[in-house]
Amino acid sequence: MNYTFKTITLTFALMLCTLMRAQDNQTILAQIEKANAAITSIEGKFAQTKTIAANGKEIKSDGTIYLSESDKMAMHYNAPSTDLLIINGERFYMIRGKKKNNFNTEKNKAMRNLRNTLLYCVHGKPAQLAEENNADISVSNDKESTIVTLTSQKKTPRGYERIALNYDAKTHLLTRMEMVEWGGNSTVYEMNGLKLNADIDASVYVIPEK
Repeated sequence: MNYTFKTITLTFALMLCTLMRAQDNQTILAQIEKANAAITSIEGKFAQTKTIAANGKEIKSDGTIYLSESDKMAMHYNAPSTDLLIINGERFYMIRGKKKNNFNTEKNKAMRNLRNTLLYCVHGKPAQLAEENNADISVSNDKESTIVTLTSQKKTPRGYERIALNYDAKTHLLTRMEMVEWGGNSTVYEMNGLKLNADIDASVYVIPEK
């Protein structure tokens, strides 16, 4: 009887701790989203490292990232200067080397998921991303960052097995994003020198017609 009482008490305590931790996580995620919602634009530098799982090869690149409103994002690469990524509304345009792609994400579910993944992460909406993709979400902290990790429950086309997001502990801005594909390849983006609420030339979001 005593053993049963102790077991019930321990189980209740664990459930209470889990509930309190979930509530704390929700509060932190809400703070991140609120802080980013107050920002009208972001411009900064990014460094990108793609790691190939099969051989460990690293491919490095860098450039300037721009964000405006909730549906505009552009990554203009310096190295290689030929590369480009633009999200403007429902259109998703990419140049990788000699390959160009211009997607209408209303008609392409896989690219719509990728578009939303990028926009939600950089705009501080990981909770919304997790909900839309039925992904598990966890929150941890270090001295400089709040680390939000999303783990997919099932494999999806052009999807990711895990995404780890580092939001600055003071400003709640995204400073690092690691995206791990199901095959093991990973891409890390690191942002710095961020300028907030500056006027951004609309031309950075213009998608080339050819």
